[in-house]
Amino acid sequence: MAVTRKDVAKMANVSVATVSYVINNTKNVTPEVRKRVLDAVDALNYHPNLLAKSLATRETRHVAMLVDNIQNPHYGRLMRGVQHAAEQEGYIVSVLSINYSTREAMRELVSRGVDGVILALGGYSIRDFSDMNLPTVYETATLQTSYRKAIFDMVRLFRDLGHRRIAFLSGLPLTERPHVRFRDFMDALQSFRIEMCPELFIDGDGATDEAAGYEAADRLLNCGSEFTAVFTVNDLMAIGALKRLWEAGLKVPADVSVVGCDGISSSAYTIPPLSTIQSHSFKLGEALMLQLISQIHPERELAMPVQIIEAKFVERESVGPARKLSGVPRFLQQPHSPNQTG
Repeated sequence: MAVTRKDVAKMANVSVATVSYVINNTKNVTPEVRKRVLDAVDALNYHPNLLAKSLATRETRHVAMLVDNIQNPHYGRLMRGVQHAAEQEGYIVSVLSINYSTREAMRELVSRGVDGVILALGGYSIRDFSDMNLPTVYETATLQTSYRKAIFDMVRLFRDLGHRRIAFLSGLPLTERPHVRFRDFMDALQSFRIEMCPELFIDGDGATDEAAGYEAADRLLNCGSEFTAVFTVNDLMAIGALKRLWEAGLKVPADVSVVGCDGISSSAYTIPPLSTIQSHSFKLGEALMLQLISQIHPERELAMPVQIIEAKFVERESVGPARKLSGVPRFLQQPHSPNQTG
């Protein structure tokens, strides 16, 4: 037979209402009474009927997190931060990928029973999900990871190493509304008086995985312009770009320096180890979850973490001094098969 709150109340010698106060943390009780109730909960292995509670309170203690690339380890770290904060507050989190469902189906799924939504999406997708009639959070001007200082540190190093023709591989569109990493990159080029070379800025249709990085690097190699450094919108694209550059016979960093973004763990295990921008996505996940709870329960005063999280440039062996420009792209000078030696 299932254990009930009445059983807990009897063992703790309190009323059923007091058991509810302790379990739901809705009313102050003395430390001694709280301890008796919690000891009885443990002794009886009592588990509250969350379905019954949700019907009574219209609260499921369940939130959804929507991502646009579930294969990116960056979202795994973000999810761990969300989950850590959620567990402290008694919530569970479901992760849903918009890549594998239509927007209409995703909206229908979310509407079936969650208290709120976390949008971990590219800037061009948030607009499609921000009107779901539920508490919703995403990166904003007051809750975000700031890449600006890290990107400026990266471009400063490029300048000091002699790089003057720096490519940017986006994967995301750049024409309609440039995203924040690209804007910060452009500002850094201007600040350090490095020429902006639009022909070296390769965008895409929204894919930001390894295949997108490989394709963007291929387009860069075929644009007919020299470059000595590449900055990619994330580490997955950088990994794809490394493969295409290697196939073209370019050595990293002797011929081309490469930097990714997000600081995923595998970036330290590429050959050479990939320089990156560490985004501290765990902290961002915690902040997003607490922000969502504060929307769900505006009457509560949650201890919010730092709202602006500073990313950090991590220099590794994929960055080196710029080679001397010759006027002819390096990959066109020396046709090379990846199976050749020398």
